[in-house]
Amino acid sequence: MKKIFCAALTAIMVLAVTAVPSFAAEYTPYWSKWTKTISLDMFPDCGVNVLGAGGDDILQETVDTYCGVKPGGYIGYVNPKVMDIYKKKGKKYPDGKLSVLVFKKIGATFTTDIVNGQPVYDVVAIADGKSIASKDKGHPLNPETCATCHLTSQKGVCAKHGFVCGNRM
Repeated sequence: MKKIFCAALTAIMVLAVTAVPSFAAEYTPYWSKWTKTISLDMFPDCGVNVLGAGGDDILQETVDTYCGVKPGGYIGYVNPKVMDIYKKKGKKYPDGKLSVLVFKKIGATFTTDIVNGQPVYDVVAIADGKSIASKDKGHPLNPETCATCHLTSQKGVCAKHGFVCGNRM
């Protein structure tokens, strides 16, 4: 009886240990060691004209598009593998991860990758890197909204600069 009890107890302990979920390592964003390029401490409210405060058309379009989600400030990062192209205001980037715009307050990061020479936009969660992009047409967190802005801002200046608006100056 004692052997059966010990065997049963051992089996229960083994099941208990294997049934406990393992805790994955904390997610570290791929951009965490990239080069910081731009930042804005406080995101303007809807209706604010940033042109009079030294902003440009790109910042104005950004404010007009995203003010409704109250994103807070942001920090932009560029992949160090393309930093030379970025600094030279390059127009052509190689395929791969290009840049991100991190909005800590809302826990979202806007990403730009290049695939077959074309930009691919997404919105990912800072916490785990998974896409949280909206599928609703016209929504500020829909990648089509990103594409439209990048193609039309300041008469296409983002497109002329390889879809990275931060190197336009």
